[in-house]
Amino acid sequence: MIQKLRWKLVLINMLIVSAILVAICVVMVVSTRDSLREDSLNLLNQAVSEDFTFSLPLTPNEERGFSFEEKDVSLPYFTVAVGLDGTTFLLNNQFGTVDEEELAEVVTLCLAEQSNTGLLESYRLRYLRVATNTGWRIAFADISQERSTLRSLYFNLLFISLGALAAFFVLSMILARWAVRPVERSWAQQRQFVSDASHELKTPLSVIVSNVDMLQECSESLNDRELRWLDNIRASSDQMTYLVEELLTLARAENEQSVKEQVKETVPLSDLVTDEVLLFEPILYEAGKELDDHITENLLVTGDPGKLRRLVNILLDNARKYADSPSVVTLMLEPEGIKRVRLTVNTKGEPIPRDQLERIFERFYRADQARSSEGFGLGLSIASQIAQEHGGRLWAESSLDEGNTFLFSMPRLK
Repeated sequence: MIQKLRWKLVLINMLIVSAILVAICVVMVVSTRDSLREDSLNLLNQAVSEDFTFSLPLTPNEERGFSFEEKDVSLPYFTVAVGLDGTTFLLNNQFGTVDEEELAEVVTLCLAEQSNTGLLESYRLRYLRVATNTGWRIAFADISQERSTLRSLYFNLLFISLGALAAFFVLSMILARWAVRPVERSWAQQRQFVSDASHELKTPLSVIVSNVDMLQECSESLNDRELRWLDNIRASSDQMTYLVEELLTLARAENEQSVKEQVKETVPLSDLVTDEVLLFEPILYEAGKELDDHITENLLVTGDPGKLRRLVNILLDNARKYADSPSVVTLMLEPEGIKRVRLTVNTKGEPIPRDQLERIFERFYRADQARSSEGFGLGLSIASQIAQEHGGRLWAESSLDEGNTFLFSMPRLK
């Protein structure tokens, strides 16, 4: 429980930090991309607005004159003019060598676009097209540097984010340990109290039971009313003894040291479940219920055979208590893939409400208090603890058609 709480705190912290980092990265990427795009468009606006003087169409021998004020060039660009007859003139070239055929193709692609500004991805160019009295004036800027800047930004943000997440993960682990320490201390004290109280209760209960036994042996001098009182004392003492044993079982199961030192051996689960089925068949029959079993042979697991037997016993006893009478209780033990084995116990009866499917595994909780006065609501809690100790999982499913189904899954030994 404490371990789950600690990991839950770490997960919450990491989700919050991840959301913040993602938001920061998105803002930085969007703002940088927009800034680079704005710089590029400003350059193109400057390029198309430069003062060029020429007449169209130009003859091959005509001098192409223009006045151009030298400026700092941040991006490679070039400017062309396109006449009404489709003649193309290179007005200014801050790009480098421009091939005439590629230039003609670039201009053709640009004129085919619907928008006056956009990208030519195949040439990695951004264009700005302006209509004039004599045709078009188009400025092209290279976006390779812009793309390179964005790629560098992506890489840097990824590297920084991963480093930050790793640092926050370590910090979250430290903070989670510090935050749950009072809860862990309180839980340990509560667990110790349950264990100590259970041990202390066993002695007086043993004395009460032994004295009741001695009084019943001398029952000749007692009338019927006094014998009934003794029977009531004995029944209540037995019930209290059972409760104390259940609490001790839970206390031992939750003791971390006992979990580490639990018995680990190869268990023939098929044989173990078969033995429990043979034990419960007459018990269920007397309760007006039939047991239908389907057990796959030679299924092996690693664990504590006593605890696994207790788990199967709890599930079958739960079916005895809460299944409708008459009805069929179905038990199945089968492989779950190649790495796990699954035990299923299905009973027909009133479906467990969906909001109680998890609560029934809590201590002292019973989904239907009115249907049965047997037990204390500790059985399924013990079974769930045993499942966790064996690296498995115990859960419940319920529906009107299928009834109530308890499923136990754990690793399988090849």
